[in-house]
Amino acid sequence: MDNTGFNNINEEYENYSRTNGNIRSSLLNRNIKIKKLSGDTCPKCNNKISKVDSYCRLCGYNLQEVYVNNSSFSKVSNWSFREVLTYLNMPKTFTTGLVSVLFLFLISLLLKVVVVNYIPDIADILNPIHIILGLNLGSLNIYSSTMMGWGGVEVKLGIIALYILPLVALTISNLIFIKKYTKDSDSAFRNSLGVGVSYGVILFTLALLSKTRFSYSYNMSQYGYIVQFNFAAFSMLLKGILIGFLSTYMLIYKSEYEDENMYLGILKRAINIIIIGYITTLIILAILTFADKSYLYNLGISSYTENSNLWIKLSQLAAYMWAFGNFIPVNIASKDLSLANIFNSNLYLTTILLLVAMIFLSALVIIVCACKLEAKYGRSKGLKPVILLSSFYAILMGILSIFTSVSLGGGLDILSLSNYSTSLTMGFSLLSSIVISFIYCFLVSLLGYKLNIFN
Repeated sequence: MDNTGFNNINEEYENYSRTNGNIRSSLLNRNIKIKKLSGDTCPKCNNKISKVDSYCRLCGYNLQEVYVNNSSFSKVSNWSFREVLTYLNMPKTFTTGLVSVLFLFLISLLLKVVVVNYIPDIADILNPIHIILGLNLGSLNIYSSTMMGWGGVEVKLGIIALYILPLVALTISNLIFIKKYTKDSDSAFRNSLGVGVSYGVILFTLALLSKTRFSYSYNMSQYGYIVQFNFAAFSMLLKGILIGFLSTYMLIYKSEYEDENMYLGILKRAINIIIIGYITTLIILAILTFADKSYLYNLGISSYTENSNLWIKLSQLAAYMWAFGNFIPVNIASKDLSLANIFNSNLYLTTILLLVAMIFLSALVIIVCACKLEAKYGRSKGLKPVILLSSFYAILMGILSIFTSVSLGGGLDILSLSNYSTSLTMGFSLLSSIVISFIYCFLVSLLGYKLNIFN
């Protein structure tokens, strides 16, 4: 039968209905759907509309919207629990976080065997959960009780070298479960956030299960001596989210996505600044250490001639040196270093020159990045790219201060530091790192933005 309608037009080949405007042809992309706007009045003129209308009969306003039916990219309209999970691309991202923790669990079993061989007395105390949380830079709360009273101490295990194993585990999991589902900047951000939240929640749960209590009663002097320790749960939640998000984002975000979202592109540039600066600083410290190790002793690090944990020391020191290069005051072992006191301290000339070189290095890296930023966005955006870069950079430096904070009670000696018998705090302040690094990055990147040596 012929489908010819009025005006001798064959309706079989029409894309839209002539009576109500509904689409007649099917979409080739199954992920794209057309959805009717909610409500019984036109959003533009408030004219009453019927359920079958695709356009307002009074003003012609389009009453339909195109939306993506893929769960990875769906919109969140009212932030219900189900829609939030869909926004975070669950359960794929949760599977990624869970598999990463399972990888770390297998590694922790091997590490426990190694540790117990060196310290047999902790075989019944240490379990794989403690090792997993320690590898993720957890903060340990230790309480002791005797017949004479009780006391407590917080131990912050911000040894940045420990981050390598979680990074490897997350990289493997993301390559298996996430990377192939990342097609643009939006999916890169949502997948990264989903993995971060999942990873943080899992570590939070493990921290709640980490409480351990044991007692010594081998002789009369130890009678009633009880020790209890656990990892700070909310600290693990925060660090887990940050570790999961940053590890995933660095892996799955591609440079070609920057045209889609300027904010996410500049965030990746800020991450690149810190990665390039940190690696360059580590290389410089390694070369200097092989030539002359005296600066390690000058900074208060003892046993500097031992090579067994030398790379752990250098990896930690590189983070503090990069922070100092941004004019952030840092505490390294027994030394409080800031621009105001390095020339009035008892530091060797080699050490002072090294610290000054860090300032020039950080400025060079930021200037080059700012020049590329101007080449990408031009002057049409004004100072917005510079402000965004400085803001993201300041936040990342604040995160670095959280990750690299080391706090040990008296008698605890992880890095073989010279002040073994006293309490130890190393790192730099969260608040000062955010404020100072924002001002510093803004001024230096503004200079590079104006210079633009690549044009």
